[in-house]
Amino acid sequence: MQVYELNSLFDRLNRLYFDSQLKLIVRWSHRSPPKASRSIVLGTYNDKTKCITMSRRLNSTLVPLYVVECVLFHEMLHAVFPREEHRMHTEKFNKFERMHPDFERARKWEKESIKLLFEKPQKALPFVS
Repeated sequence: MQVYELNSLFDRLNRLYFDSQLKLIVRWSHRSPPKASRSIVLGTYNDKTKCITMSRRLNSTLVPLYVVECVLFHEMLHAVFPREEHRMHTEKFNKFERMHPDFERARKWEKESIKLLFEKPQKALPFVS
């Protein structure tokens, strides 16, 4: 079931924050990851293929749109701020990430609700306002 249309979300964020300059591929992961016990990767950016892959677990009505957008925005920033030596999340990267208006709200949701994405079947997730 397709809940969020990644290309539309990407185009909107690209227009708002990057002056439509990013030329990237965005996609959902090919399959739902197996139940994880300790961590979950919400998104990845591959600099060689210029591709953002978002966890299929986020493509759910149980996950607020602002969370999906913040994860996508985070991955888009990797295209703008490449790795410096061995650091992916530099001070400059972190500063720009915090500029997203839903950054704090999305982080709060992740801390309070992300563990529910590990459960099968998924339970209703609370929306943090």
